[in-house]
Amino acid sequence: MFGFPLPVSASVLLVFVRVLVSLLLLGEYKYFHQKEKGCFLLSRSRTSSHPFTSSAVASPVPALGQGFAPSSHQIKRSEETAEKSLAPSSVNRSKPAGMMTESRGRGSNLFGEVAPESTTRSPPRLPSDPGKPAASSPRRSMEETSESDSGSARGTKRKRVTEPRDRDSAGSGSDSSGSPFRRPKAPLMPICTEEDGTVLYGFTDDQDVMDRYHDDMQKYIKKRDRHKRMLTLAPSSVTERRTFKETESVLKYAESVLSLSAYLDGKMINQCTGIVVEVDAFRNSAIILTSTWLFCTKKPLDDWTKKEYATEAKVNVHMLDDSTLECRLMFFSEHYEIAFFEISGDISLKTLSLERNVELGQDVFLLARDTNLNLIYKRDKVQLVDPCEHQQNHYQFLNGPIPQCGTGGGVLDAGGKIVGMLFYKLPLVAFIPSSLILKCSTMWQHFRQLARPQLGLKLRTLAFLDIPRIELMSRKFSISSGLIVGEISAKCDAEKLGIRAGDIIFSCQKERISSIVQLEHVLLGAGEEHLEKSNDLSSKVEVEIGVFHVRKRIQRFITLRVELSDHLEVFHSDDEDAKAEGSTGEEGPAAASCEAKP
Repeated sequence: MFGFPLPVSASVLLVFVRVLVSLLLLGEYKYFHQKEKGCFLLSRSRTSSHPFTSSAVASPVPALGQGFAPSSHQIKRSEETAEKSLAPSSVNRSKPAGMMTESRGRGSNLFGEVAPESTTRSPPRLPSDPGKPAASSPRRSMEETSESDSGSARGTKRKRVTEPRDRDSAGSGSDSSGSPFRRPKAPLMPICTEEDGTVLYGFTDDQDVMDRYHDDMQKYIKKRDRHKRMLTLAPSSVTERRTFKETESVLKYAESVLSLSAYLDGKMINQCTGIVVEVDAFRNSAIILTSTWLFCTKKPLDDWTKKEYATEAKVNVHMLDDSTLECRLMFFSEHYEIAFFEISGDISLKTLSLERNVELGQDVFLLARDTNLNLIYKRDKVQLVDPCEHQQNHYQFLNGPIPQCGTGGGVLDAGGKIVGMLFYKLPLVAFIPSSLILKCSTMWQHFRQLARPQLGLKLRTLAFLDIPRIELMSRKFSISSGLIVGEISAKCDAEKLGIRAGDIIFSCQKERISSIVQLEHVLLGAGEEHLEKSNDLSSKVEVEIGVFHVRKRIQRFITLRVELSDHLEVFHSDDEDAKAEGSTGEEGPAAASCEAKP
């Protein structure tokens, strides 16, 4: 009719039919993709990889709702997509009547125990009609188990995914505390097959099935969140490598680490950690080392200013079996902020011994307790860092961090011995070396008091400077170790005798000094010698120090007459502060016994 040969007309007609079929398929795809409460496209799979696809399939485009079942990885991808789309935060709709509702309450504890929930359960259903086929959950799970074990015959027993599941089958993700933890299966069905053989799957258009799946998915997500808060299933933050022997050792050492809390007029002052350092089996008593921060009611940021302590506070020791014992304050030092408490009763505790030696850069680990009596464990390294201006001279430092309740915890070496006691400080965690703790304990046992000469100097360690600068000082001044004077307290004897900021103290009491801890030992030794001669702390003691004046480039040995005290050394920044504290600034008989050029 149009003048075309017959073969050409047949070819054009065939092309027209193909285009028409493609348009029909495209319209069907858009319909299911945009349908508000019907099938939503979730996953795709090649016909060649589908377990039910074979060369015997008659039509490349199966009828809608035909019984094709997705593979396991397709179901997983579909469920993940459904979980995101059906999360409680992104869906806001009411549950159908008769469905179980849940109230989480306060949440669960570390052991995964959940607070009693307010639940409303649907009335029990009558048994199904014996004449009707039962599609129960146990039989489905048994068939699926047999499918997973059958190897190549995996798809021969699988049920059609388009088959509606009853309420029991949809409840595999039930939030009952005793039910298994399983992800609910998505009610998928095949939508269509594209020209290249890709099978498109989506949710079923059965609204009741979709509602049950939505509820089950919400319960599954809530239960999964509760599992993440359980002690055994919570995500672990362990990054370091350790052996089983190291783990057993740490658990053994942790038996000597307790928690203490102080109360004044029924109100808690502070809570911190304590270490059992001595047990008397004959008296059924133990001695616990901790920090004065436990009963400190006024603690300013500056360690050089006065603090207030409630020595009459009631202090409780929280034992590892969740029992509580009241303890008694035996002794404390305001300057070093250490305290010893005694507990008595039917107790069974293990002790940790104090080690005198700790090296800079040494590998250590920290043990403490938080407010819930949980163990705080961390590996660390002793830092080559000086105290800040607001911190006392005798501190050494770690990277940390620890909470405030970790104050009083232990710094342990590889052998499990205490090399220091922790303090919550900023910006780094501080600790006082065990050698100073032992020195204070020995002096208190012998004399029932401490006697420490107070020099009125803030010091820094020369060895912590950069190596090129130390090498330059060694060439210019013949000094490569000592303590650098940072600040000088107003009206103190050192200021009167010409010691200035930047000078270097290289000896004390004729002993070479290279670290602040070493200087503290020498000062405590001088106080101990004074107590052996006289028990009077009102008199002054002579302390000889060797000083290198950087400005004049000369060395001098100076004898200072300083006060002895078992209280905090207070630093006066100006003359007004010194007068307010009652310091008269008397000139002592200073002697420059030796003066020489380097």
